[in-house]
Amino acid sequence: MGNRKVLLIVVIAVVVLAVGAVVATFLGVDLFATVSGEAGKQPDAFSSVDDLKSGKAYVWHHDGGDIKEDLKKDAGENVYFTCITGDYNFKNEELGEEIEYPRSIWVDSATDDRIPTVTSKDRLIYVSSTEVPQEIVFERFADYGYSIGISNMEADKGGHYFMTFADVDDDDYKYFIDMNSDASQLTELTAITRLYLDKVGDVKVNEDSVSDGGTVLGLKKDKKYTCEFYTGTYYQDFNLTANIHCFGSMERFVNYDYEFMHSNFIVVEIPEYFKSGYYFVNGVGLFRYVADSDVSKYNGKAYDASIDWNDPIILYDDDGVVIYDPSDPDFEEKQKQKEIEEKSDKGDEDYDITDE
Repeated sequence: MGNRKVLLIVVIAVVVLAVGAVVATFLGVDLFATVSGEAGKQPDAFSSVDDLKSGKAYVWHHDGGDIKEDLKKDAGENVYFTCITGDYNFKNEELGEEIEYPRSIWVDSATDDRIPTVTSKDRLIYVSSTEVPQEIVFERFADYGYSIGISNMEADKGGHYFMTFADVDDDDYKYFIDMNSDASQLTELTAITRLYLDKVGDVKVNEDSVSDGGTVLGLKKDKKYTCEFYTGTYYQDFNLTANIHCFGSMERFVNYDYEFMHSNFIVVEIPEYFKSGYYFVNGVGLFRYVADSDVSKYNGKAYDASIDWNDPIILYDDDGVVIYDPSDPDFEEKQKQKEIEEKSDKGDEDYDITDE
């Protein structure tokens, strides 16, 4: 009798799971997916074009291969690599130009080797079952290397760095802290207006050790540091690990060039003016671009300090006025027109009515 009960329970459990799976499939939900699925359990490299998912960007890389041949059959090896997202603080604003806080991406050191690399020999591709994008948005992110999971710190007038912990609402920390890093424990502190960080191990947090993206520089990858925080004038220490690859929004470009491939994706053209760097394409994923001039020296790893990943493409003068922008096809014409107008204005100023 006891065995019958056990068997009945097992049967009921199987039926419940089966029904749940059907419902989940109907709703487009993976019943067995976990929050960390993207980080390891979900595959991100594929050998067949049929496995690519709509709404994603991929990099095709096949040494000695031909993309058109790989479309006809299974390549026999992984040749399509997903542009991953990592953690980021601009959810639901992926294609936005500006938000209240600086845009940051955090990728843990166990995952950043999954950011695919694009060279002139590779192809960037985009898959969609519903639309062809009218424009391709490339948001370039500066690479600040490995740090603890905190970004966007500001300096007060005395040069001490803080993050605005509770400026507007209780969720403000999501703009400053990678909530999937061990820095998330800072949210257990009492909400205050400014949370100061004074030291990370032996590193004094000041203008010499903080990046333009408000991250702490000079930390060793995956090393744990005792970090000295201050709630008001009260000292608090936390042991945090420098296992977060930090990126901050730098430049934004829009391009319109792509090619249909008689398949389920388009090939997105990389603009000729791109420099080596990290680009978030159409709000769906990050890739690493290595320009031809840097290919020979690139170490092939997730981080290479020998390459300047943050060399700006758009240049500004000291007043913040754009003086060079290769992404704007009309830029030179606009500059010429501006110079003509400035000369004209200067001519009016030099003209003295008393000379008549």
